[in-house]
Amino acid sequence: MQGHDCDRLKKLFRRCTWYFFYCGIFCFPACGYHFQGAAALPSGVHSIAIPLFSNQTMQTGIESEVTRALVDKFISAKRLPVDRKEAADALLMGAVKSFFTTSVTVTGGTQVTTGYRATLTVEVLFQRQKDGKIILKEELSEWWNYSVVADLALTERNKQDAIRQISLRLAEKIHELILENF
Repeated sequence: MQGHDCDRLKKLFRRCTWYFFYCGIFCFPACGYHFQGAAALPSGVHSIAIPLFSNQTMQTGIESEVTRALVDKFISAKRLPVDRKEAADALLMGAVKSFFTTSVTVTGGTQVTTGYRATLTVEVLFQRQKDGKIILKEELSEWWNYSVVADLALTERNKQDAIRQISLRLAEKIHELILENF
């Protein structure tokens, strides 16, 4: 090959390289790739308020745990700011519908319960404030197993920890439901 032909091939190679580079920059974003966090929310929703859930169970304080977990989840995710009720564009309201425990582990010989399953059900309503439009209404349940021991105070602490874990799981589910649809 002559020197003139080699120079032409080098120039052609450089052009092709730049061509593919620019095609990659401008074409690949159109192939369905997107950055996480780019989900669009319903029009007019830029902040959320989460008032204390109501409690329709006999378990005291359970509504505070669920509400706290939700507020913490939305604050830590930083995708939809939490504001006070008067200033927020949308409300996330709810009710703790049921809470019950069932025996899941029993010793073989004495038939003594050594483990319970706590199950919690909530109903949530996500509503735009300016026109009252209901964006999401859902009933969700979650459960967590905990140990039963001879010390009643420790068993109660295990039950409270189970409620906390269930609340965290529910907060995660609710957060995903609200943001995945938009």
